Amino acid sequence: MNIKLTRKQMAVIVILVIVVPIVYNKVFGAISGILQKKALLAPKEVIVDNPKIKTINVSAEATGRVEAVYSVDLVARVPGFLIKKYFKEGDFVKKGQILFKIDPKEYELEVNNSLASVKQYDALLKNAQQEYDRANALIKEDLISRSDVDQSLAVRNQNRALLEAAKQQYELAKVNLGYTTIKSPIDGRIGKVNITEGNYVTATSGGLVNIASLNPIYVTFSLKENDFIKMIKASNQFKDVEVYVELDDGKWYDKVGKINFVDNKMDQDSGSVRMRAEFDNSRLWLMPGAYMKVKLVAPKEVQYITVPQACTKGDAMSGYYVWTVVDGKAVKRNIEVSDDIDSNWVVEEGVDLTDKIVVSGVQNVAAEGQKLKAIPKTAEEEKTTETTGK
Repeated sequence: MNIKLTRKQMAVIVILVIVVPIVYNKVFGAISGILQKKALLAPKEVIVDNPKIKTINVSAEATGRVEAVYSVDLVARVPGFLIKKYFKEGDFVKKGQILFKIDPKEYELEVNNSLASVKQYDALLKNAQQEYDRANALIKEDLISRSDVDQSLAVRNQNRALLEAAKQQYELAKVNLGYTTIKSPIDGRIGKVNITEGNYVTATSGGLVNIASLNPIYVTFSLKENDFIKMIKASNQFKDVEVYVELDDGKWYDKVGKINFVDNKMDQDSGSVRMRAEFDNSRLWLMPGAYMKVKLVAPKEVQYITVPQACTKGDAMSGYYVWTVVDGKAVKRNIEVSDDIDSNWVVEEGVDLTDKIVVSGVQNVAAEGQKLKAIPKTAEEEKTTETTGK
């Protein structure tokens, strides 16, 4: 069956084919835009929680430097040629162990010469004593004058003094000879040799080598005035304060240090007090010269308001802040932090325990005043956070 359309009907059909899709797209687009706008205006969902109270011991942190209890630069106490060393660089040496030898020949000769002088003056003294005894016997029989007795006494005393001087010189010669053998004054690890065998050394030549004791070991640090006052109030003059140091791998050294020195004045330039702790270093993990983080923990417990570090914005330079939800809107709260505890900031100012802190969905908060849908953190989420730290 053939259907014939007029020109008018054909025109209507063409118009419908062209116009209807255009109208449809515009209407659909407008509706989609309205829906998208409504979606954008809808409050974003965030999970909120209150700041927490944590009870911990009073603590403070500083940067410390490892130092040897004893550090000795060996020097030559008598001049001479260094003829031998008896160790390897980096060895552990014992107190009294022979380390160097200075050519002893001239000092051995000095000992022998001074010993000969002692024997000479000893013989002269004995002879002078005999002469004096003989003079005393003769004067009793008026065979010599009193002046002769006095003269023999003077000779006797002179030889006695010369003998004492010779003995002192002999002792000095033996001491100098002993100095040609250089021994370690402490137990410790020996460093790199600064002056090698074959060189002529004197007391002004400088250190031959350094020896540093390694166990126990010191860690020195300076505590800021406010931390110093805080810690001294929470301890018995630092006697019961435990000291910890952080190793390069981020782990805390498992030996606890004890304060053994607190300076008697505060540094006016830095506003801090110099202190020192002693550590067991039997495994030799702490090396002199190393810098590391130091943490002091006092026995007194205090309560702190904390918020998760993951929900804070900003940094130490510009300051930190958190987002809170008040009447369904985002409110920015600047906070002052003083310490960190288990991935939480200790908050000194800025929030209280009734605030609803955005702890999850922080990325959904764009500006202050934004509408938010606050969802309280569940007990299960709390448990997960404490377990994973996220």
